[in-house]
Amino acid sequence: MREDLEHNFDLAEFNASCRVMKCARQLFPHSERQAEKWAIFAYDRWTRGSGASPEMLRDARNPNWKKALEEYNRRAKTKVIYY
Repeated sequence: MREDLEHNFDLAEFNASCRVMKCARQLFPHSERQAEKWAIFAYDRWTRGSGASPEMLRDARNPNWKKALEEYNRRAKTKVIYY
């Protein structure tokens, strides 16, 4: 193991970031960049700001996120073949 690497791993912080990224991917399945930007915003707001959970922020951003995600996944499975 290398001694020059710093290992400041916080399991609680890691779990919180995973929770925020899960919500971000549910909101933005089409764009990883938008999901990342929203996740950073939501994480900062959750930990330092209003205290609203990522799920509450996701629902406030798009109340119909589940329907939109199902539709996106259905469209991703459909492949049109032209003859």
